[in-house]
Amino acid sequence: MMLVAFSGCKTSDPPSLMIATVTALTFKKDANRRSKRAAYELPADAELIVGSYQTTFNCAGLRYGYYADTDNDCKIFHICHEVELADGSKQLNHWSFFCGNQTIFNQLTLTCSYPEESVPCANARDFYYVNDNIGVQDAPFLTDDDVSRGQALYEGFGARLSGRAASKK
Repeated sequence: MMLVAFSGCKTSDPPSLMIATVTALTFKKDANRRSKRAAYELPADAELIVGSYQTTFNCAGLRYGYYADTDNDCKIFHICHEVELADGSKQLNHWSFFCGNQTIFNQLTLTCSYPEESVPCANARDFYYVNDNIGVQDAPFLTDDDVSRGQALYEGFGARLSGRAASKK
């Protein structure tokens, strides 16, 4: 069983601080038995935050990374991680989390943030490639081109930080 808790952010915090802070506590039922957390095993009453949700996301074919769940309006995100076991076989691990109230997973920054400061959920898959930057040394996580692509999708992107009011399209 895994208990997941998220720390809240103030509305005055910049999006770079609006990271889904995850604290995971694992309780072993049997010390000799190895078990893995199932996908979509969200905390009790998660529906109060995200509403009813679909369990359609699949990590098959995805490399290690963080992925917005577009079937759930990006309120849920997943971590996919394939590992090689001692016997040479591969195991695909899939963990599911949800963003805090009134936030969605921003696939560009790999954080939970307000919808008006995020890449639109409908475009999240266009930014799955950002996961390729995880662990790359001596390179910026996001290039100027990445930021420009995200900014072009929503004119209010970053408006709260700059003091501009976001206008609705």
